[in-house]
Amino acid sequence: MGAATISAAPLAAAAARELPRGRSVLPGDPRYQTLSQGFNQRWRSDPAYIRLVGNEADAVAALNRALHRGLRPTVRGGGHCYEGFVDNDGGVILDLSTMRGVEASTDKFGGETYCVEGGATNWDVYTTLFREYARTLPAGSCYSVGAGGHICGGGYGLLSRRHGLTVDHLVQVDVVTVRGGTGEVTKAHRDDPEDSPERDLFWAHTGGGGGNFGVVLRYHFAADIPQPPPRVWLSSVAWPWDDLLKRPGDFETLLRNYGAFLMEHSGPEEPVYQGLFTLLHLTHRSNGNVVLVSQWDGDDPGPLDDFVAAVEAGMATRSTVQTHSAGGLFLPYPEKRRQLPWFQATMTLNGSGDNQRGKYKSAYHREPFSQVQIDAFWRWLVRDVKGADLKKTLVQIDSYGCRVNARKPGETAVPQRDSIMKLQYQTYWTDPAEDAAHLDYLAGLYRDAYRETGGVPEIDTGTDGAYVNYPDVDLGTADQPDAAYPRLYYKGNYARLQSAKKYWDGEGVFHHAQSITVPED
Repeated sequence: MGAATISAAPLAAAAARELPRGRSVLPGDPRYQTLSQGFNQRWRSDPAYIRLVGNEADAVAALNRALHRGLRPTVRGGGHCYEGFVDNDGGVILDLSTMRGVEASTDKFGGETYCVEGGATNWDVYTTLFREYARTLPAGSCYSVGAGGHICGGGYGLLSRRHGLTVDHLVQVDVVTVRGGTGEVTKAHRDDPEDSPERDLFWAHTGGGGGNFGVVLRYHFAADIPQPPPRVWLSSVAWPWDDLLKRPGDFETLLRNYGAFLMEHSGPEEPVYQGLFTLLHLTHRSNGNVVLVSQWDGDDPGPLDDFVAAVEAGMATRSTVQTHSAGGLFLPYPEKRRQLPWFQATMTLNGSGDNQRGKYKSAYHREPFSQVQIDAFWRWLVRDVKGADLKKTLVQIDSYGCRVNARKPGETAVPQRDSIMKLQYQTYWTDPAEDAAHLDYLAGLYRDAYRETGGVPEIDTGTDGAYVNYPDVDLGTADQPDAAYPRLYYKGNYARLQSAKKYWDGEGVFHHAQSITVPED
């Protein structure tokens, strides 16, 4: 299967023989406050207790115990949810962070797979797959994000233009589901009969988002998941805001060039630039620089240099070497580009950042930026806001497309399959007194950027909705009949997700502010 074999029993087989093994953390325990708080310091709750789930048997027993006591369950993997969907006053948080195995295994049909437990982090996945098997997944760059939530939302990262989304390699999910008031393990496979409930449950975990259908114990990936490139080039350049403020036209030129390049080089069969992933950080002017960070997986850096040259073509403002950016990336090199082994580059590009308060919004873009969008970015990124330090505020524009766009919208639950860019609006702060100022600022920037389409990145226009793994409650909540999030996250796939929800969790045991809702009869 890979570069190494294992002597231990596969995770899924061993689970069937285990007795429940876990522990409960109650109020007063020194771990309680930490384990009831998210990575984002805005989110903290007061659950009745936190169950550190130890294995499959414990997950089933812990869920049934909560249901028997009438306590609402929520599930925590890495704790990185952008909204407070795991918050659970008076309920039970099922914390999977001790279930972090990654190893060669088999699926329910006996096929060879790589198995990732729901509590594993991205770094657990990369470290083990690389060192043990010379393999990897095209998943996210933030090391401490939990696989449990990252994967079922779709998952993408710096290798996705060449290898597609994380879920494009998924073959099975093992989930503790609740039917008839009792939890039990369901193994749902992509090769289950097409009209079976299990097939729908598998499909729902290819982009339906976390906290909707059950407790994900394990993800099984195909035996032919990618081998990582031996080496990659990392590039980091910056344009000083002081110079851009003197030449506002350069800001527009930069954005037009970036969008035009990705429009030309993001098709499913792109012949040259599938190995390029790039992030343009439009920081607030108080940060000092607009930054472009890129990873290129070819040995010849020429195409990378051509890309950077194309992005700054026609600008009077010259780029400089940049060793730090607001989005958490740090490239401590004295030159604009450097070649590194892929594994070291993956460590370098970790973007988890510090524990702090944060707010996020997102958008898929199918076309280069409109004049309205460019003007909105400029207008908001140069303004000051009383009561808010905006040094860590930015619009991050990720390259997208290529092999991501090789799938059809209904093949997985991720329907956005013809975009060229994926945007993440971010703002960070530490003082709770600044909450309102930061939230209002980001909401205003977002509304202004998409005012041509009603203040949101409307689907099937120049934009194509928002990313479920970057949830934003400003897009509505499950108790609002006119909420925009079902349309913007899921597009035409929402009805099938609701059908899976009705069958596998018709009583709505698993719910949060932006759940997939149970359809009415």
